[in-house]
Amino acid sequence: MKKSLLIAAVTALAVTVPAASAFAGAAEYQRFEAGVVGKAGTNAKPKAVTLKLHPFHDYGIDGGPANTGGLNSGATMENPFSTVFANVYNDKAIVFNLGSFPTCNIQVVIDTPDKCPKASRVDIPSSATGLVRTKGALPGIYTLATVLEIKTFVLSKDTLALRVVTPLVTAVIEGKIGKATGAAAKKYGSRVRFTIPDGLIAPTEGLVSQLVDFNSGVKAAVSKGKPLVGLKACPKSKKLNFGYNGEFTINTTRNADQKSWKISEIGPRIDKTVACK
Repeated sequence: MKKSLLIAAVTALAVTVPAASAFAGAAEYQRFEAGVVGKAGTNAKPKAVTLKLHPFHDYGIDGGPANTGGLNSGATMENPFSTVFANVYNDKAIVFNLGSFPTCNIQVVIDTPDKCPKASRVDIPSSATGLVRTKGALPGIYTLATVLEIKTFVLSKDTLALRVVTPLVTAVIEGKIGKATGAAAKKYGSRVRFTIPDGLIAPTEGLVSQLVDFNSGVKAAVSKGKPLVGLKACPKSKKLNFGYNGEFTINTTRNADQKSWKISEIGPRIDKTVACK
């Protein structure tokens, strides 16, 4: 959809909507699922596994963009919000070895991903859904619900690049891998901090990109004898811990310096366990 058509659609959606209830906040409807496919190795020799990550919101858009039937629900009824940072916490038995894999330059990932080294692409079949809303939109009103295309590449020894294509932009979400710190370090070994680029927050003036479902992950792969994602020996509990929380801006509000997004809400960490085999 061209920008001109989308802007026209925004104008056409200035309609009457049902009375709003109190806003619950962006994190109220945040949900998270994780999964590991593959068997554990040993602490000395972790085995390659597929890692599945699925942060999403409860939302309903049955009433359509104008919500004339009053059927839209969940995160759709909140003030238009965007995720600025997404934090994924991984069990201490999970290790990453991106440094053993070929990398691809970020501009090549954006412009000509087919020219990236074959082994640098590491995604599993993925899907994502986003809502385009107008800044300051009334509850329940959205402009467009769209499915996004996702491809994942190794960007550097500690960073993944998620190439996301929408009707308006092609952009890269960078996921930087580091050690879990603070209280999280008691339960988790690492944190992947995903930074959402401006084009997936405010695709154009007056519009808000509200990601509501992001189902992705990385495949089991080995390079130079090391797994991309490795699973050590299972803990005694036979359970692996994963966690997630998002950091949100409401109505694409910038800080006073106008150079960064104002974090209006930081969601609590959602902890999940999955079986270790």
